[in-house]
Amino acid sequence: MKKTMLAVPLSLALAAAVPSWAGEHPKEHPTAAPAEREAAKPSVKSEHPAGHEHPVGSKAWNSQMRKEFNETVESHVSRESAGGAFKVKDDKLGKEWALKLVGVHKKRIVGLGGRSFFACADFETVGKGEKAKLDLDFYATKGPDGWKIDKTVIHKVNGKPRYTYNDKNEMVPASD
Repeated sequence: MKKTMLAVPLSLALAAAVPSWAGEHPKEHPTAAPAEREAAKPSVKSEHPAGHEHPVGSKAWNSQMRKEFNETVESHVSRESAGGAFKVKDDKLGKEWALKLVGVHKKRIVGLGGRSFFACADFETVGKGEKAKLDLDFYATKGPDGWKIDKTVIHKVNGKPRYTYNDKNEMVPASD
């Protein structure tokens, strides 16, 4: 009887705590910044914002951004490739990966606020040795002189994530 009396309050306390954990659930990729979600509502004030053929946030604008971002990543990988491989340093494993671009996740390009964007891309190893599939995350900024890759991060190796994102779009280590 004593055990039951202790179990009931403990169960109620745990049940009350569960909703607070739900908001902490990590996501695989960052989400659009609030200002970007707001900007996704087409505006009638200006037919063509500076540097864009289509109103910011419209389907056509999003399509244009996806196309430009995809081209930027492909161009960056091509420019930075030596001997047919895109080299990425892996501090966690203490090695350098030689990779070939498989494709950019075109429909998952995310506006992070201002002119900053994010998307991930799939890569495969090239050459002799260990064969692996990597998911690299690319962060880029679109400025007046075009796109610039700001950061490239190894997100997954053979499907195993190294990090995820919390509700504040902060990287958090993935649980093993």
